[in-house]
Amino acid sequence: MPTYTLYYFNGRGRAEVLRMMFAAANVKYMDKRFEFNEWDKYRKDMPSMCVPVLEMDGGNKMPETMAIPRYLAREFGFYGKSNMDMMRCDYIADCFYEIMHDYMRYFHEKNGRFRSSMEGSGNGMNSPTGASGDMNSNSNFDTYLQWRFMNTCNRVLPFLERTLEMQNGGKAFFMGDQMMWCDMMCHCALEGPFMENQSMLSKHPKLMALRTRIASHPKISGYLKSRSNTNW
Repeated sequence: MPTYTLYYFNGRGRAEVLRMMFAAANVKYMDKRFEFNEWDKYRKDMPSMCVPVLEMDGGNKMPETMAIPRYLAREFGFYGKSNMDMMRCDYIADCFYEIMHDYMRYFHEKNGRFRSSMEGSGNGMNSPTGASGDMNSNSNFDTYLQWRFMNTCNRVLPFLERTLEMQNGGKAFFMGDQMMWCDMMCHCALEGPFMENQSMLSKHPKLMALRTRIASHPKISGYLKSRSNTNW
């Protein structure tokens, strides 16, 4: 079994699904967290200068938010067995990532993070999100990002509700009776938005019930109770 080190900010964000997968697989790892004002200390050591990054065996660093959980899903058995099952798991997880990505952009923009380092850069290289500084000159950018997030939710959530209902009437998990990484993406991608607006899933009861099932999973519930408390 390789040794793992996960690099990310001191928040749930794009790394939480990885932490949840480690917990569900009962695999130990080093959770290397840092604050936003420490980013410059780590940035140049990260492939493509972004996080999350997973380091294996003390040297091999793997970047990209969705590449890492796909790798761990294969390693830990949280993927489908056939190519079609893996594709289904992938597109479900990618749909949740659309929501997560747009929410994270909106959340950090409205809280003023990365703006000072991005303004005037024109290439976004100082930002771990890779966003362009030119866009921040628009005074309506916050409003646009909020609209984009809400539009994504309105487009994606009904599809995911229907997709979940196709398996056992939506009473278990996306792939059947066993929890997969796309189910964990459901919990992680919707956690921040749900904390801000607990009515967002009122029209999607199957997804709301799925989040409850994931949180009550024996391995997951223990992790959720013991994890660090952060506001994002």
